[in-house]
Amino acid sequence: MNIQSIFAITDFSTRAEQGLERAALLAHAHQATLSVMYATETPNPKFSDPFARLEQRARQLARRHTISVKTVARTGRMVDDILKQCQRSNLLVLDQRGHRSLWQFWQGSTLDQILRHSACPILVVKKPVMRPYHRLLVAVDQTETSKDLVQHASGFALDAELELFHALYDLDEAWPSSHVMTSEAVNAYRERAHRNARDRLFRFTDSSHARRNRVNAVVGRGEPARLTVVQQEATKADLVVVGKERSSTLIDLLLGSVANRIAQWANSDVLVVPNGYQAPSSAAAAARIQALPDQHRGRLQWVTGR
Repeated sequence: MNIQSIFAITDFSTRAEQGLERAALLAHAHQATLSVMYATETPNPKFSDPFARLEQRARQLARRHTISVKTVARTGRMVDDILKQCQRSNLLVLDQRGHRSLWQFWQGSTLDQILRHSACPILVVKKPVMRPYHRLLVAVDQTETSKDLVQHASGFALDAELELFHALYDLDEAWPSSHVMTSEAVNAYRERAHRNARDRLFRFTDSSHARRNRVNAVVGRGEPARLTVVQQEATKADLVVVGKERSSTLIDLLLGSVANRIAQWANSDVLVVPNGYQAPSSAAAAARIQALPDQHRGRLQWVTGR
């Protein structure tokens, strides 16, 4: 993932300030420009001039991380302003915004709305910033979009270890319906599905970007969002990377999405990449990747739902 511009929002709460620190760390690592905005659902009366405080915070981040930091002023409805800025950014960084106003309850929380409509990847920061990400869990399926997701993940943290994780879900399997299946046939069918999933994950690790990371691949069985969170806890991954289809408000409210549930449940930070997202190309990004030493690819494992 080539990151040239990062956009972060804060309300000066502890959780939001963690997001700013992570955004600044990423801006330094990717030599990107950082833009910051004061955005809050419930204004705090103790901040008489929040924009002045924001400008002071921007200067602090610029000095500490030796990066370029710009402030962005609000012009209208908060979510609309955030989404407009996302159109000109390569990454949005924010805390887990769970606020849900009564008069827009049907649209979901602030984070729900942003996840649904953002044009760029979204990093949801939940943990204090201790160091760069060193272990990423990439939630993949068997579609070609997952190959792009692996490339985005490997470029996001160039020297981190990647674990590709695919959860086979029985409801998604095309069970033959022409006859009643015996237990032996069911087991054979599942074993074929397992082999196909493992083979597909091996092909994903052939990405030129992924070769620059230590890559491990795991296949599990169960509901994807729940099992991904369980796998993150088991491996102590400090970032989960997941793709998301753009969907309507009604579909999200009725069915939810794997990305939304992982962003809500995971104990780690979560990077949500819209399916089909293409970051701008850059010769500098290619040079950074080529400068890294080759790493070996890992093994395949099989895990079951817990």
